[in-house]
Amino acid sequence: MSGAKINTNLRDIADIVGCSVATVSNAINGRGRMSKETRREILRLAAEKNFVPNSAGRSLRLRRTDAVGVIYAPSFAELFGNVFYARIMEGMAETFGNAGIDLMLGHRMENHELPGIVKQGKVDALVVLAGVFGPETYETLKGCPAPLCLVDTHVDFLRADSLTTDGFGGARAVAAHFAEKGHGEVLIVAYETPLYNIEQRIAGFTSGLREHGIDIPPDRLVARVANDDAAVIHVLGRMRRANPPTAVFAVNDTLAVHLVTALAGEGVRVPEELSVVGFDDDPMAARCVPALTTVGTAKRSLGDIGANLVLERLRNPRRPPVHHVQPTRLVVRDSVATIVG
Repeated sequence: MSGAKINTNLRDIADIVGCSVATVSNAINGRGRMSKETRREILRLAAEKNFVPNSAGRSLRLRRTDAVGVIYAPSFAELFGNVFYARIMEGMAETFGNAGIDLMLGHRMENHELPGIVKQGKVDALVVLAGVFGPETYETLKGCPAPLCLVDTHVDFLRADSLTTDGFGGARAVAAHFAEKGHGEVLIVAYETPLYNIEQRIAGFTSGLREHGIDIPPDRLVARVANDDAAVIHVLGRMRRANPPTAVFAVNDTLAVHLVTALAGEGVRVPEELSVVGFDDDPMAARCVPALTTVGTAKRSLGDIGANLVLERLRNPRRPPVHHVQPTRLVVRDSVATIVG
């Protein structure tokens, strides 16, 4: 005779303890009034008998799925290869897990429609990892029936919680560092896509330079490029023209490290001939030769904070939207030279 697995239910535990099914349910879900001894005994028996709550029934009663969706552009394959967002996901997964919430990955939004996990009511809230979502996506999200949390971006017209790193303040710190090192002709290299974070870093860098008396025309200060290779071509071209830059601020470490490596291949020494600074303090920044000066961000804590924003939203749906700005710090290494004279 084969041993069939017997599932323990609320009635079984209630019969052993000598209480009602409602009392057992309240104890397991952290609700209701009862003696500490009764609650302790119920939880001990639930653990001993490997009691698993009926999540489907619980969801129907509470109108909750106990799941939060996550979407990212351009694809999840790229998400898992992106150190910045992978660390954010690590912090988010741990915080949601501790709260008994599952994460559900949604396919990227096609034809500017809401993700299927939202339309089918499979999630209680939706986290949008900024990636490279464009304005059309955010317009679509205006009609999202689930609470939204935007991670690593902010959109004024969306009623959504959001959190970003302090790109403005971090970029101002880079400008101050360049000025202190004697660099008066500098350049910021950014991607063409007009993302919130990129615009904040450009604005902060421009503001910081002006605070130190450095006023460079925008067409000479800001280079918008399609990709990393285009950035290298632009920087090399600028170095051959009048008013060549002595320092370059790249909007992230991926671009900065690519610049350093490619410039070395072209015989340009960093920082002796051109200083380079990045943003994010990814692991590659410290391994770069020379070690890259950059702006540090607490990536894992961004995920934790984002998850807590969602959890608080689920507890208090009526509270006003929150925009959290995570502080940044300048991490000084070896990629910026001092201009003498």
